[in-house]
Amino acid sequence: MKNLVIGKTAQVAQYFPRDDFEYISSRNINTEEIQKSEWDRVYICSAEQRTFYKEAEFEKYNVDTTINLIDRIKNNCGTVVVYSTAELWNKVHGAVDLETPHHFNATPYIASKKKMTDILLQNNEEYSNITIFYPFNFNSTHRRHGFLFHKIFHSIIHRQEIKIGDTYFYRELLHPKFVADRSMSLEEDSLIGSGRVTFVNDFIRDLYHHSGLNYNEYVTENIDYKKKADRDIYFLSSQECHYSYDSLLSDTLEDIRRASAGK
Repeated sequence: MKNLVIGKTAQVAQYFPRDDFEYISSRNINTEEIQKSEWDRVYICSAEQRTFYKEAEFEKYNVDTTINLIDRIKNNCGTVVVYSTAELWNKVHGAVDLETPHHFNATPYIASKKKMTDILLQNNEEYSNITIFYPFNFNSTHRRHGFLFHKIFHSIIHRQEIKIGDTYFYRELLHPKFVADRSMSLEEDSLIGSGRVTFVNDFIRDLYHHSGLNYNEYVTENIDYKKKADRDIYFLSSQECHYSYDSLLSDTLEDIRRASAGK
């Protein structure tokens, strides 16, 4: 049987292998065509994340549309993989696993992922072949406009000066290549993370340095220390490092090199 990726422009979708995978857009999905085949795994990679959208838009797509899609295709699939988010634990300080109660600073995006996740978990008999992955933050040159790392990558690729806010904090950082690789190997509901945290400002500086650029010449930091918020440091509970800083840096720099060559 074949594998299907729904949401071919999503970040993680770019890093699944092309052999034995089919890709379709998340727009105007023809579920009748999907139902004509038997699928080993279907990966629903699409989600609404744009920060300027209203709460109703997030719920419409991330909850209603996603659950409706699952209902229509699940009987033709060995497994349907759905992506929630590790942001459901973003107000926890320390290591988290699936047994850790959700505790988060709510945004419309996170609230919609919480609602979708609860529907699937609370109806686990109906959705017995649904696997939920909860990835920590991942970034690539496919990151959409409006996010910090889109600004960073655009600056490096096009040699443009930018202004950014506070990046002096720790968090789990991944590359979607790692998320895709783990998605193909994991069989049960799982948090996808490295088990380690990265100091974000150091990582950004390393990206500029290894791209032959002086961070201070291209980046102006705009930090209001009076309003600087305390951030909880949460990460995957694991004694093993699943994804090293060197791998994160290498995968991200390779992305930047490819994007720079094709600009």
